[in-house]
Amino acid sequence: MNRRQFIKRIAGGVLAAALTNGACSTANSGNRSNGSDKPNIILIMADDLGYGDISCYGSTKTGTPNIDALARGGMKFTDYHSNCPVCSPTRAALLTGRYQQRAGIEGVVTAAKHRHTGMALEEVTFAEVLKNHGYATGIFGKWHVGYSAEFNPAKQGFDEFIGYVSGNVDFHTHIDQSGYEDWWKNLEKVPEKGYTTDLITKHGVNFIERHKDQPFCLYLPHEAPHYPYQGRKDPPERLPGGKKGRKTKGDEIARAYKEMVEVMDEGIGRIVETVKRLGLERKTF
Repeated sequence: MNRRQFIKRIAGGVLAAALTNGACSTANSGNRSNGSDKPNIILIMADDLGYGDISCYGSTKTGTPNIDALARGGMKFTDYHSNCPVCSPTRAALLTGRYQQRAGIEGVVTAAKHRHTGMALEEVTFAEVLKNHGYATGIFGKWHVGYSAEFNPAKQGFDEFIGYVSGNVDFHTHIDQSGYEDWWKNLEKVPEKGYTTDLITKHGVNFIERHKDQPFCLYLPHEAPHYPYQGRKDPPERLPGGKKGRKTKGDEIARAYKEMVEVMDEGIGRIVETVKRLGLERKTF
């Protein structure tokens, strides 16, 4: 069996588990197993990334060698369409395997108008299914399918969550578009210094290292290159107390966007390197 055939087989098995009512209803904590035959799963999402803005899809302005390497060694889609290509609906569909409307998400969950709504609690996420089949589950990055505690990833099948629940945060101060500090560790706000993309990578690497001896599912929904457009060295745009920092100007956006994509690619390279260093390459997809 070659790598591509194995990928198809694994993908089919995971999808079947996620969509089969029998698997969901009979799975419970008593079924957990640390069987070595279970593949590790790493799912990485970019946010508002144009398909032509990475080099394996033709970009000559942005260098993404690590993403390119994954494309060469795996499968690259050349004709793929989303029925709702914005933040919350995309995530709801990805998490549940269902049309976003059926998961209770028909549009973007905004901080101002929808702070007490979110993805339907009766929906079953892939994290819930995998957790009940012996997987350690972690999400580091953007959630955006519910702000309130009942919608938190920690209550949707994820053992570990570090990141933000809103649509976007300042990459440096982690303040959302409504002025709220938005950086969480499971159900608690825990401020953390650092550039958002680098923090997502750091926690992803740490998760892999800690769970190398059991099957794991790692979900890394990046903020990059979503607005606000900020590179590592750009100043904060949103400051504590509702104060305003410096916003990236029109003629600077292309430069900042390019850096955001390349820093994300760098982080993806660190994730891949960690998998290889720990000898997990052949069982991680």
